[in-house]
Amino acid sequence: MLFAQYYIDGKPHEVIQKGFPKRNAFNYRYFYNEKECRDYIQMVLNKSWYAKESLLKLPLLRNCDSLEVLEDTFVKLVMEKKLEVTLDCPTEMPAMVRPRYKQPEIILPKPLPVPEPEGERLDYKIVVEVAGVGPGDSQRINLSKDSEGRDALQGPQPHNAEASKHRSLVTLKGIPSEPRGLFIYIPMKGEPALRLRLVESASPVEETTDKASWENIIVPLKPLGYITEAMRRDQSALLPDGGWVYVFWRGKLWRELKVVNGMFFRDVRVEYFRNQRHGRLIKVNGDLRPALGMQLHSIWVPFKLNGEVQQGANAVHLLYSYVQWSWDKISELESNTAKLQKEGTSIDQIMSYESGKHFDHQQGNIGPIVSALTHQVKTEDEQSLNEQEIPRLSKHPKLIDRQRATKIPVVYLKAIDKRIILHFEMDSHAPKSRNDLFTLKTTDNSWQHASKPTVETCEFVDGTSTSWLELVFYDVPESGEFNLIQDPQEKGKKPFYIFRNMSYETLRTLNYQS
Repeated sequence: MLFAQYYIDGKPHEVIQKGFPKRNAFNYRYFYNEKECRDYIQMVLNKSWYAKESLLKLPLLRNCDSLEVLEDTFVKLVMEKKLEVTLDCPTEMPAMVRPRYKQPEIILPKPLPVPEPEGERLDYKIVVEVAGVGPGDSQRINLSKDSEGRDALQGPQPHNAEASKHRSLVTLKGIPSEPRGLFIYIPMKGEPALRLRLVESASPVEETTDKASWENIIVPLKPLGYITEAMRRDQSALLPDGGWVYVFWRGKLWRELKVVNGMFFRDVRVEYFRNQRHGRLIKVNGDLRPALGMQLHSIWVPFKLNGEVQQGANAVHLLYSYVQWSWDKISELESNTAKLQKEGTSIDQIMSYESGKHFDHQQGNIGPIVSALTHQVKTEDEQSLNEQEIPRLSKHPKLIDRQRATKIPVVYLKAIDKRIILHFEMDSHAPKSRNDLFTLKTTDNSWQHASKPTVETCEFVDGTSTSWLELVFYDVPESGEFNLIQDPQEKGKKPFYIFRNMSYETLRTLNYQS
């Protein structure tokens, strides 16, 4: 780097080494003597915190280890014309005064030789620790670009030390000693990769450095679901296919992922849709957010960033939903910390990784993947459950067998099926294009959900001309009274009530599952 740049009182200044071309059509700043030059550099260092860092990148000033040495060396090199100061202001020309007598020639002592500029050192690294051994998928750690426009991308590799088989390391090496931003990098289908910021500025260390625990730690989570109100691990299963996992970090929605085959997860570009919602020009429907991320086996969440454990105001909470939430629902949780903590699943138990390097909790929402789903209660008599209402698949444990050796933790989310399913009689002669909207809502308007089945999905009752629509409503509150409204969606026809003031208990008796 042969030039340094900084701003004083809103105007750019540059210091360039001899031989490096003047940039930006700036004017040279002339100094009459060493005192004027020293006053200038002291003013610069007092007014600009960035000036010192920028000046120390110059090869001729790189070895200055204090402000005093920096000032002395700067003055010496400027007076020797080995450094030149330029700035965006009118040229200051020295006054031309004809001397009355001949100035005797002053012979200055020969300056000490200045060492040649050294090449850029690229023997630093940034390390991110990832809990678990080889939790491989397409999630990566990405560095922001450095001053030369270079970035870095790397996935985790298992740590080979015998005592450290609990972790993998992402080692981004061959970089300069320059603080960098940290991101989680997730490939997307048909569009640029998703980059989730973790740290604004992470400091590199020398490549020979090794640590028992690093300042930045990521924990991959494997979500499973409680399927009964008992909230027991032996009454859990893979998350229902097509549902959604929501990750809130620091009280804000950070990741939204669709569940695929109960085993995999696809990210939504959350911030894009958030910006669309709050922007002046709405180009997309923010409540229809496609999950275009590549399939992931686990969900990475931050545990420790720049040495700070993520808890309290920085805590992570996870939630599961059978349906994709509206932005109104998301905003409600973001603006109500107490509600988020009550409805969400805390992962504070991962703090055991700091001291014990494990997640072997026998109780709570965080547990070992080694034994997950291997001791399930399967018969109706043993679990006092209706097997038709809550089906079990014996293949579930086998689906995660290949991940048991990773030692990553399982997080158990609330995935209890609270659907209300109603059958509504429909005239079999109705046109197939008819698609009425049915809305179930509480009488106090605190909750509502709409179902829009088509006539094409009707099932005919044998021996009659009657067909039935299946109306499915998710996450129905277990208290209060409800109204069901039918909206014909046809010009000139108004919505009307099918029933009013019906209790939750009565709805459950109408539910075909009960």
